[in-house]
Amino acid sequence: MELIGIIGGLSWESTAEYLRLLNEGVRARLGGLHSARLRVATVDFAPVEQMMADGDWSGVASVLVEEARSLEAAGAAFALLATNTLHKVYDEVAAAVSIPVLHLCDVTASAALAAGVGRVGLLGTRYTMEQSFYRDRLASHGVQAVVPSEADRQAVQRIIFDELCVGRVDGASHDQLLDVCRSLLDSGAEGIVLGCTELELSIGPGDLDVPVFATTALHCQAALDRALGVAD
Repeated sequence: MELIGIIGGLSWESTAEYLRLLNEGVRARLGGLHSARLRVATVDFAPVEQMMADGDWSGVASVLVEEARSLEAAGAAFALLATNTLHKVYDEVAAAVSIPVLHLCDVTASAALAAGVGRVGLLGTRYTMEQSFYRDRLASHGVQAVVPSEADRQAVQRIIFDELCVGRVDGASHDQLLDVCRSLLDSGAEGIVLGCTELELSIGPGDLDVPVFATTALHCQAALDRALGVAD
């Protein structure tokens, strides 16, 4: 089993999901007392979030590059950015190390295409929904993404940062997120991408009658494929 490097803490609530899913996945595949081989670098999210709000993406990249290099030095065979939004600086992070960095959008697009879905509704932070980096990466694989209305984007942003990132899972917010998803489906989306790792703390594939692509789970499955030699 190869050693998986994880850059997390963005937020730690979703990083905990990565750890759970990776370990449960190894146990399901190998049985017995097997667990995942991991090196985890977690950052203090508060100053990183402030850089994001200030538009200081070079500062964000510098933080993540340092962590990626630490994982490489620790012997990780490849690395994961345990966050959707900060794939905005994926190119800078991937270029700073010689180990592969498994791109979350790539595995999500593969899952969508395998399900026969070419047009998805995208939920995430306002950075993910409003900037082009995520949609462009999906589009490079032939998957078109549509985003919620401005009012719905504001609601999703609030739920992510004010609730899910601090461990609050509210029933009314769960219902509101599903309403946003249904609006996207009414606009022609064929499936939903949960393009923020924290969203899976509230909603999941069983909540709608269309394919729901849970990016954290997909990222973890792809990582285990690689670590266990199932995929190149």
